[in-house]
Amino acid sequence: MAAIVATVLFGGHAAAQEVTMETLLDRIQIEDLLVRYYYELTTGDAHDMSEYFIEDALLDVDSTIANGREEIQALYGGGSGRDPNADPRPQNHMLLTNPVITIDPDGRRAEAHVVWTGIKNDGVGEPPSLYEQGREDTELVKVNGKWMISKRYISSDSGTPDRFDETYVPRGNPLAN
Repeated sequence: MAAIVATVLFGGHAAAQEVTMETLLDRIQIEDLLVRYYYELTTGDAHDMSEYFIEDALLDVDSTIANGREEIQALYGGGSGRDPNADPRPQNHMLLTNPVITIDPDGRRAEAHVVWTGIKNDGVGEPPSLYEQGREDTELVKVNGKWMISKRYISSDSGTPDRFDETYVPRGNPLAN
């Protein structure tokens, strides 16, 4: 009877992932990785952003594709090659919301889906403004107990920077294929 009621109430959708101490810890570690990634990206530190990725990872930003750590770092323009005399970035922040994180039963692979929103702050007396928003779909693998990105698809829904105009194509979740 309970199964029939659940099917009627929830439309027969697959049940949510079983929550265990391990899946909770994995979720926390993955959320921390994603938040730290954007924190370091928006602070403009000369951090090597490719460290979040496995060696042969794929990064796809609105169909501008980087394969492997070297190309990923070049796409971000940071690390040791970043110009220390470059103008500092404006005070920007990134909100990550609506996380949907699924851990494979073996605990070695996961998917994370979030909505991101860029906020620009022109000064303490000025109201913040939104400058871009989109989604990201990320495949992660656990390497020596640490979650790392193997595939990352960043899809803009608004405010796409001009440098992606030539490659931009609206899309759904590339990991669903």
